[in-house]
Parts: sequence; C-alpha cells; structure tokens
Amino acid sequence: MELVMENSRFRVVVEMLGAEIASIWDKSAGRELLWQGDPAVWPHRAPLLFPVCGPLLDDRFEAEGQQYQMPPGGFALRMRHKLVCCDQNLICLRLESTPETEAIYPCKFAVKTTYALKENRVSSRMKVLNYDKKEMYFRCGFTTAFQCLDGGEGYQVRLEQPEVLTLLERDKSGFLTRGSRMWEPEGGVIPLSAKELDNGVIFKEPTSQYFQLEQGEGGRTIRLHLRGAPYAYLRAAPVDGPRQFLSMGSWHGVPDFADSPADWSQKESVIPLGAMEEYYTHQTIIIDP
Repeated sequence: MELVMENSRFRVVVEMLGAEIASIWDKSAGRELLWQGDPAVWPHRAPLLFPVCGPLLDDRFEAEGQQYQMPPGGFALRMRHKLVCCDQNLICLRLESTPETEAIYPCKFAVKTTYALKENRVSSRMKVLNYDKKEMYFRCGFTTAFQCLDGGEGYQVRLEQPEVLTLLERDKSGFLTRGSRMWEPEGGVIPLSAKELDNGVIFKEPTSQYFQLEQGEGGRTIRLHLRGAPYAYLRAAPVDGPRQFLSMGSWHGVPDFADSPADWSQKESVIPLGAMEEYYTHQTIIIDP
C-alpha cells in the first residue's frame, strides 16, 4: 500500500513494506528524484536500516549463547509496517516485534518511522523503543538513492565545508578492516566518477553536517543533512558504465569488522539501549536549498 504526502511542488510516496520512501516527484520539473530500484543494478530506493547497517560476519550473531541469522541491512526493510497516521504533510509507521522477528532478533521492540514534507524539505525520523526487560543492541540508519540523469555526467558531491575525511577501509566482502585513511577531496568536492564511490565509502564522524548532490553548473541540488549521525555513506552505481544513481546514507552504526566477535553485545558500533528506553535518529533532505 502506498501513502502520499503532497504540496504545490512535490509529491512524496511512502510504502508500508519497509517504510521506504518510494518516490519524490518534482511537479515543476516533471521528473522523479529517487532511483527507482532496477533489480539488475540495485533493487532498493530508500531502505530503512534496522537492526544492522550492512552485513554481519557470516550473516549471524550470538546472544545469550544462542546463534541467530540476520540478513544484510536487517529485517525492517523487508517487513510490512503498520500505519499510525497519514495526512497531506505527515506519514507515521510502526514496526513491532513479533514471534517472527524474535526468531532472528531476540528482543521486544518497536520502531516508529515518521516522514514529513514541508515546502522543499523531506524529513525522516526514526524512534527505536526497547520494550524488553533487558538491554538490547542494534545499529540503524537511512540510505537514500537519488537518480542521476545523463549517466551522471557533470554530477558531483559537495561537502558543507572542505575537510579531511576519515575513510573506513573495507575488504572485498564489505567488512571493515582495522585500517582507515585520510582523504581530502579537492575544494570539498567529490566527482561522481571518483573510484572511491564504486563500492560505497563510509566516513567516520565528518565535520560537515550535510553532503550536497549537484547536477552540473546551475543545475538541481539535493542536500542531505546528517543531523548528528556518526557515519556518512556514499555510493555511486553502476561501477562499469555511466552512473545511474548516488546513494547517500546517515548511519548510526557500520558493517561488522572482518574479525568481529560473534557476541552481539561485544560488536563495535552497536548501540546499547536499556529497558524501556528510546533512541532517535533524524535526517533531512532539502531540494534546491
């Protein structure tokens, strides 16, 4: 089922399956801003990540001596969320633990996702609630893929300010190594053709609080505000041939290290949440700021 927010300039569609933004249609330009999920390249558009960001080592973790399987990106993007409310400017959805989720993630929880449209801004907010009597551990975040026209020719990503970024290195399977390197994009600008974007790049604690996708000189700009997220993610695809989209992520957590322990509570970058506590994440997309 599709839910719609709309104003004089934009029409935003959210799907209950995965609580995913499915479309941001610009009425004035008559064009779609989001990547539309070609399975041959990448099937998603704006997946909601919970309770992991990226893959776990061997797609599994251990909790209280038991082994559990977990798909990359978690299960929230694969499940139907319940509708809380929907009007012209606001959509709210909720995912609650079930026997099905507890079979792969032994916690009692709720994830409440709220989207808001105001003028040229699309805000995304996630609230994680721990309804269990024990501490729960998770990672979470948003990834949004923006469509690129003309094979990405002339597109670039501009940081809020020029800076030296900390790039977390990963192996061929996508797991973090213990290495990192410093990268200072010239003038705070990353061309979409940059090789670093081929397989996705994760930045740790960037100083810039937004990354801005720009379509050539004087063209369309889309700004993603991280809102304090400790990690930023960028990926341009496909690797071979013209770029069709750029994924931009605001992450509260990262994939496993190649030598991560199996115990969920001992993994790095997991968020510990006490019984009956809440955790908030937030990002904002601003179109032509």
